[in-house]
Amino acid sequence: MRRTLLLLSLIVVVALALWASTGRAADRDQASGETLRPGRAVAPAEADRNWAAYGGDKGGMKYSPLDQINKDTVKNLRIAWRKPGVPDELKVSFPDANAPANYQHTPLMVDGVLYMSSAVGAVVGLDPATGKTLCFDTLPPRPDGQGPARGGSTRSLAYWTDGRDPRIITNVGANLVALNAKTGKRYPDFGDNGQVDLTKGFERPVTGWRWSSGPLVVKDVVVVAGVPSPATDILNERTRAPKEMPPDDVRGYDVRTGKLLWTFHVVPRKGEFGNETWLNDSWTYSGNSGAWSLLSADEELGYVYLPLEEATGDYYGGTRPGNNLFAESIVCLDARTGKRVWHFQTLHHGIWDYDLPAAPVLADIIVSGRRIKAVAQVSKQAYVYVFDRVTGAPVWPIVEKPVPQGNVPGEWYS
Repeated sequence: MRRTLLLLSLIVVVALALWASTGRAADRDQASGETLRPGRAVAPAEADRNWAAYGGDKGGMKYSPLDQINKDTVKNLRIAWRKPGVPDELKVSFPDANAPANYQHTPLMVDGVLYMSSAVGAVVGLDPATGKTLCFDTLPPRPDGQGPARGGSTRSLAYWTDGRDPRIITNVGANLVALNAKTGKRYPDFGDNGQVDLTKGFERPVTGWRWSSGPLVVKDVVVVAGVPSPATDILNERTRAPKEMPPDDVRGYDVRTGKLLWTFHVVPRKGEFGNETWLNDSWTYSGNSGAWSLLSADEELGYVYLPLEEATGDYYGGTRPGNNLFAESIVCLDARTGKRVWHFQTLHHGIWDYDLPAAPVLADIIVSGRRIKAVAQVSKQAYVYVFDRVTGAPVWPIVEKPVPQGNVPGEWYS
């Protein structure tokens, strides 16, 4: 797996470097009068050369119209350059830091710059043709003054622009930051002196932040979903399974100021829709049901789609009786308000660690002659759940059938 990930990372770097030069190469061919080979890209538009989100676009399509690399030419790929997970410029502050073997990251390619999340969390802008460092984030010192506080790499970064102010948004450890995409500098008026502490604002105390997927920007709103670290590790005496975990709220922040705009409670509070699915007041202490994977969004609708994970205790749920909305659900929120538009729970009261593990894929499809704005969610169960992404109606029938219950002492079965 590690060799495969490293190989894929190298292929992405080489491919993006080639994309950056595609237009120039095609122009030279036209100028020299050479006949272009069928299928070769001719001066693609700048937007086509961009890869501005983890999946290419915010809908997770993972598609590019570029065709210079294909089944016939892929054998000619060679490594153009290499860049370590901790570039030399960051080694000054982190001389002993190295990238882990499982260094998971997909860089962004925007307007001729390749943006990577380094192994210490700092974003680095690179020349995609040479690998030369163009800009990088300078991590601030820790509160105790003992040098900068490092984070870890994220699976992806977020890009946003209003046409004048291009920004790279990421989380460095437990802090949300916004960087000028041209200079790599932080905005001092974003949050508190350039960063937002994501551990603040929870109803129960948390000690850290465990989310490596990265935020998503929709309609000028930075959507953050993650897994806070508990302040205490309280275990159920009989099962030795974790019982009390912090709530994994999903939150929206203003992309310009870092101001908190809204909070969606994945574990519904008293009086909220779905609270009755957490029996015996288990909603008061349960958590661990946020989105550890990547998010998707429809910019036109202004909707964000959350693939949520199982609640506290991956293989035991006796401490959280009930169907446990919105754990193991795909949830559609209005990104401007954080209000739930629709949801579908793929598993009631999960006890198999069947988290939704990937970003939902948005696509327009034709079914029985009717065009549908669809969203497809893959699962660990080898099912693909497909819905109308506007209404949440299943595109094809989803049939639930009763099955025999188990007999684990203390467990609650749906």
